[in-house]
Amino acid sequence: MQNQIAAYLFQNKSCSLPGLGTLSIQTSAAGSDFTNKLITAPKASVQFTESETDSTGLLDYLAATTGGTKYEVTEALDHFCDDLRNIITRQPEVQLENLGSFFVDASGKINFKQQQLPSAFTQPVFAERVIHPDAEHQILVGDKETTNTVMTELLAPKAETKDRWWIWAIVLGITGLIPLLIYFTEFNGAFPFGNAIKI
Repeated sequence: MQNQIAAYLFQNKSCSLPGLGTLSIQTSAAGSDFTNKLITAPKASVQFTESETDSTGLLDYLAATTGGTKYEVTEALDHFCDDLRNIITRQPEVQLENLGSFFVDASGKINFKQQQLPSAFTQPVFAERVIHPDAEHQILVGDKETTNTVMTELLAPKAETKDRWWIWAIVLGITGLIPLLIYFTEFNGAFPFGNAIKI
């Protein structure tokens, strides 16, 4: 019975024990250790509460695995839980195979201490961060969705346009001087302005 309860608990994350309480599995998130380039495994812990939940799923599982009728399985589970409660009150600690142990604390409340998983099941994984600078992905900026490429172009520093007005001033000045030079060279040094008499 203990192995079947453990198997049901691991498959369904919750197992109600009639007259005793409910065992449930709480899983913590995986952790990341960027300095050592590791991702630590999520840790599962078995919690016990004295509040009971519906045990129909466990009864169906027991009936399917043992081949017994629903009535027989219900009687066997009730008998197992009653015996377990009686043993817990008489002994300091009662081991539940593959799960942990029940014990009664100083206030008379039934508690559960889980069995530690072998460290082989919770080994960290080596994970080196890889950055793909050319990969394009969607990002949310404010309330608008855009891509990282568009945002990179938008936030890139603008190249300063140099002010080259003085080049245009020189070009215009030279184009203005060319007709004057032509005009003065035509008269061979004669007075170009006003009425001049050529001799």
